[in-house]
Amino acid sequence: MSNKETLPSSPNKKRLFFALWPDDKVVQKIKQHAIKHFVNCQGRIVDKNNWHITLAYFGTADENTQACLEEQAEKIQSQPFELDLKSLGFWKKPKAAWLAPQIIPVTLKQLAFDIQQNLISCAYEPEKRDYQPHVTLVKKAQQTPLTNEIQPIHWHVDEFCLVESKTFPTGVEYQIIKRWDL
Repeated sequence: MSNKETLPSSPNKKRLFFALWPDDKVVQKIKQHAIKHFVNCQGRIVDKNNWHITLAYFGTADENTQACLEEQAEKIQSQPFELDLKSLGFWKKPKAAWLAPQIIPVTLKQLAFDIQQNLISCAYEPEKRDYQPHVTLVKKAQQTPLTNEIQPIHWHVDEFCLVESKTFPTGVEYQIIKRWDL
């Protein structure tokens, strides 16, 4: 099996989620100003090409369900917004260390809520817990980052994406399927 060959899964099925995807400028700022605070976490640093903020995780979908998801995404009405990533943290249960906004913009909360509500017609079950937007930077982390706050990393958000999660022998890769402007 080559490094880019996906591991076996159901035919014509994809693992899908909606996300905010940082542009190159934001990725560079995270690399320059945030990653150094996660080196002590003793886990695996997530590849910069996989950094994102999840809006709604759907899971396994066939072609018809994907079409439904895309149709519902077309209905989303939102404005671009500003996001400042500055809080660093660690969750013991999933063993994840993350970067997040200290203040969650109302527009972001509404966007995540609207997407989740629209997807119900596609057999989506919205999360019951509060929405906690974050960029996972370390998986299998063993401890908290060196600090819990950094200088804000500014992100102008003007789109959201439908993303496929693919599993390879070398790990998981996320591939953007489609983008929608805000």
